[in-house]
Amino acid sequence: MPLNIFKGLSKAMGPLVAKRIGKEEFLNQLREAWTPVVKVNTDIDQEVTNALDRIEKSGFGKSFKAVGITEEDIRTLLVDIQSGKSEPVRRLETKVGRNDPCPCGSGKKYKRCCGK
Repeated sequence: MPLNIFKGLSKAMGPLVAKRIGKEEFLNQLREAWTPVVKVNTDIDQEVTNALDRIEKSGFGKSFKAVGITEEDIRTLLVDIQSGKSEPVRRLETKVGRNDPCPCGSGKKYKRCCGK
């Protein structure tokens, strides 16, 4: 299949695929794709303008509209990328209290064993 036909097909299928993955997943994928491209110390209005131009020139504007991504969503995404804000780190296990038994299995209190 020639490359031009494939590009046209992917642009035509874009809105259908975008609707299927949903807005949040679409924004997460944009974050991953745009993080290396977005400059940290530039004017946010200029970055939003550049992003909107890239979207329209690429032909995927319909995909963004199909999912419901607005200019404000793009602005928020770019501000997050510029600030280097990452997702908060969540502890999977509960925190061991000082007077709880030590998780190493010694039978001592945590404060007298591994908590020193």
